[in-house]
Amino acid sequence: MIINDDILRRETLQLLKQIDMQIKVVEAEAQRRGIEAVTLRDAQGNWVMSPLLLAKVQAYSMLIQLQIQR
Repeated sequence: MIINDDILRRETLQLLKQIDMQIKVVEAEAQRRGIEAVTLRDAQGNWVMSPLLLAKVQAYSMLIQLQIQR
């Protein structure tokens, strides 16, 4: 399988869409509980939004790196 900038860009954009969908699920659950999404924690006490936001930032960073290479 050949991986080029266009494939990486397309895959990264699809990943961003998936992350956004997951964030919407977290926001809906937080709303159902009557709290802010940023205050939602999992059963182990970990913040739920932090890994999603980190993944989103990393995906945007990848897109920027791909754009700079051109």
